[in-house]
Amino acid sequence: MIGEAPGADEDAQGKGFIGRAGRTLHRLMEEHGLRRGIDYGCANIVRCRPPENRKPTKEEVGNCLSRLSETLVRAKPDALLLVGGTAVSVFCGPGALWGRIQEANREEYRTRNPLLLAHQAVREYLSQYRPLLVPMPHTSPLAWNRNAPDGRKWAEVGAEQIRRMGLAL
Repeated sequence: MIGEAPGADEDAQGKGFIGRAGRTLHRLMEEHGLRRGIDYGCANIVRCRPPENRKPTKEEVGNCLSRLSETLVRAKPDALLLVGGTAVSVFCGPGALWGRIQEANREEYRTRNPLLLAHQAVREYLSQYRPLLVPMPHTSPLAWNRNAPDGRKWAEVGAEQIRRMGLAL
């Protein structure tokens, strides 16, 4: 799974996805039989928490992607669970997160690689390894039980994306 950036809890402990939102995501993964450190790993688009927990700038994203690409080449994951808008835009191109989630669930999406839309720093990785890209909502709306544009809870949408990823692998 790839998120945007470390949060306060992650920054303090030096481990990703450990705050309330991260624990919610791990619980969803476990419900689908996936165990952290065994079946999946965690990474972020940027390695450092931006000041005041703001969204990373394009420059910050660009500065960190080569290290993320190196990590992905070493790990060679079959799928990337892209958590939140920043991660989705880096791998799938710009656009509204909800639209990207809906697009990824159409069958024709699975047969193409959105290579031309991806950030230049990850294109080589995507073209060589062609992992399944699974966009999902950021973990915060999942943890705080917020609604998606279609009225369902974001946690339900997130669980559906994790299920689809598991079925496709």
